[in-house]
Amino acid sequence: MKKLSVLLLCFSFIFLSACWDARELSDIGIVVMTGFDLDDDGQQRVTVLSVQPFGQAQNQESVATTWLGTASGKTAFDALRNLRRTSTRSLMWMHNKIILIGEKKARNGISDITDLLTRNSEFRYGYLIFVTPGDASEMMQVPANLEKSLFRELLGIIEGAGEWAKGFALDVKNFSLNTLASYQHGFVIGNMGFYYTDRTPFSIDFQEYLKLYWKDTEQPIVYVSGGSVIDKNKLVGWLSPLELRGYLILNSKIEKSFSIYKDIADSGIKVTVDITNLKTEIDFPYVSDEEIHATVKVKASGSITELEGGIPGYGEEFIKKIEDSLAEEIASELYSTVYKAQNDLRTDFLGFHEIFRVKYPKQWEKLKDNWCEVFCRIPVSYDVSLKIRHQGLMGRSFHSED
Repeated sequence: MKKLSVLLLCFSFIFLSACWDARELSDIGIVVMTGFDLDDDGQQRVTVLSVQPFGQAQNQESVATTWLGTASGKTAFDALRNLRRTSTRSLMWMHNKIILIGEKKARNGISDITDLLTRNSEFRYGYLIFVTPGDASEMMQVPANLEKSLFRELLGIIEGAGEWAKGFALDVKNFSLNTLASYQHGFVIGNMGFYYTDRTPFSIDFQEYLKLYWKDTEQPIVYVSGGSVIDKNKLVGWLSPLELRGYLILNSKIEKSFSIYKDIADSGIKVTVDITNLKTEIDFPYVSDEEIHATVKVKASGSITELEGGIPGYGEEFIKKIEDSLAEEIASELYSTVYKAQNDLRTDFLGFHEIFRVKYPKQWEKLKDNWCEVFCRIPVSYDVSLKIRHQGLMGRSFHSED
């Protein structure tokens, strides 16, 4: 009996201790998006978008509101603590999904953000990190278009942009690893921002359409497109959507597929091909003490998804012309991306250093401290081949138009 009493007492302590720090839903704010900026006076600014959950009464739908809070401090951590002065709830970061860094903050340096995200137990490695032109706080104030909240709208846009090679998302784990190595080599973060348009968003209802249609007003539209290049833990430049796609091709990071459009010379034909299979190989076939040569070999295949203009006759020769023309277009995109790295930004964010290090470890030891200068002098040749495997739903029915 005595043993049973002791056992019951132990269990009671276990259950009581498990609940001692429990908090009611009405006392917490669930942060879903966090922005980092640098104020004009040098203070670090943090902005959060949080969901404020409410309890669910019987036979009623649960309700949640959003709260946008901002605060400054001497450090990013200090700014996070100062947020509590304006929030009536305890903020929880376990469900945060997006980290947004303002341009001014990114150009000044991001090493403190890396330290905060990897050192604080509340943060998770799965957060997706982006840089935005302008301030993160301004971007986070843009109203949602299709979804009920900006956060949910951005998650959908991120997924779509990644699938079709329009954008790029880097998680905290890879962000921190790249940051540690960025004093020697650059890396890429995705871009997120917004622009204004006078076109009425199609996701609103008819009454809202009438209100907006007769007003001379512009609507903010959010996007995930292009990339930001980080070198020595600072933003040094931007990648256009096509330059980002070149980066993704060179690093075999195409998630699903991408489409490429080309006006075929001397034919009157405009064609779009969806590239669904792609393999990239970067090699250094010639290495000496004085010179290094690099080659980029790409094998791709895809399907014709759109064809404009009549074709006077059809055959393998014309298909070959399309394949060669699109292969040249891909090679041109790769050249533009490599040129940006070697001449404009002068940093190896493309990852050539890692391939060279693995293949030539002895030479790497001699060159690693001066790799940036070496990389910028490397001549690169491109060998791109493309095969059209399918001609779309129309099969082989290429036809001329009268």
